[in-house]
Amino acid sequence: MAIGKKIIETAIENGATLAGIASMEALKVSASHTIYNKMVDYVEMDTVKDVEGLPDNEFITDDEALQGKRLFTWPDSVKSVLVIGLSHPEDNPELDWWDGRGTLGNRILIDIIKRASQQIERNLKISTRKLHYYVEKGGIFLKDAAVLAGFGCIGKNNMLITPSIGPRIRLRALFLDIKINPTGPIDFDPCTDCKVYCRRVCPENAMDEKAFIFKSIEFSKPLPGRDGAYSREFCNIRMEKDVTESSKNRYGKQPTIKFCRKCEFICPVGKSGTVISDDLPTISCSGA
Repeated sequence: MAIGKKIIETAIENGATLAGIASMEALKVSASHTIYNKMVDYVEMDTVKDVEGLPDNEFITDDEALQGKRLFTWPDSVKSVLVIGLSHPEDNPELDWWDGRGTLGNRILIDIIKRASQQIERNLKISTRKLHYYVEKGGIFLKDAAVLAGFGCIGKNNMLITPSIGPRIRLRALFLDIKINPTGPIDFDPCTDCKVYCRRVCPENAMDEKAFIFKSIEFSKPLPGRDGAYSREFCNIRMEKDVTESSKNRYGKQPTIKFCRKCEFICPVGKSGTVISDDLPTISCSGA
């Protein structure tokens, strides 16, 4: 059995819904990593969550933490990336509810990565390296990695769209110190003739027009949202409202924050037998 297949099976056996291999060489020149390097002021924006106390921190050393906002300082020995996905269906919303320590979904993903890493190193004699969730702390852009691993494509809602479960998926990754044939990308694009329900349902109109910062960037590959029509700032406004609304419903207790997922829920991809008409149905937001 090929080594890549064994690694993928290990991830699936430990609870991953999807798993694949991306080339580190290809990831370094992928869309988000290339654009991020062009956005000089982007790193200085206040868009990074306070990660102290999150379970992710166990994946970085003190020396790595001191790197601060130095980006993409990955070890030279890393040749491939194992990407895993966890299904996050609409009827299981609590996977991304923020409980003050993180989210249940992320803790499950961390556990899958831990066990897969141990088994890969023990059984396959391959060195692995856990990475932080945030690129500012030595991580990678997971959606780009997932595309390169064959999970699907980036949709017009700026999310990963998979054939089997649409955008309702959460991601994590593991560095591998070995060169393995990648499992993607694949020829898949459900957004070409889509009527962009995701953009029409967004409560903050975060995908209505090309974001200002992307108008000044010359780049041949698809920009965020496929054509640059995605505002992280507007999306963050919705997230801040979710935090405020959740706090109002808790008296003296740590609020459980339920984030908006309207653009995920409205997407027809991965919904077996579902037909969506031009008239948008009423969808309740998980943060409401």
